[in-house]
Amino acid sequence: MESYWSATKAGTDSGATATKAAQDNRIYIVTAISGHGDADSIITVKNGTTIIWESKIDVSVEGTSFHFAGLNLSCSMGNKAEGALASSSSDCQITISGI
Repeated sequence: MESYWSATKAGTDSGATATKAAQDNRIYIVTAISGHGDADSIITVKNGTTIIWESKIDVSVEGTSFHFAGLNLSCSMGNKAEGALASSSSDCQITISGI
């Protein structure tokens, strides 16, 4: 049976990182990453310590909110899943979710 999960983290002037903690014998599939930021930034998803997906937000063009759905990013068995917004000037938030 699939178990849906999400992890959210708010941040300030140094970005934010949301982490789904590693579990033995568990493979996480990241299906979406979303949030908001007040500065241009790089957005990443990591499988443990390895970047497996990357994008960017340019707030002057795209606005302050972002949402990437329909992802199918597999983390290795026993690894944590991590979503990060690299920078912010004062306020940001990031959420990763999956199965």
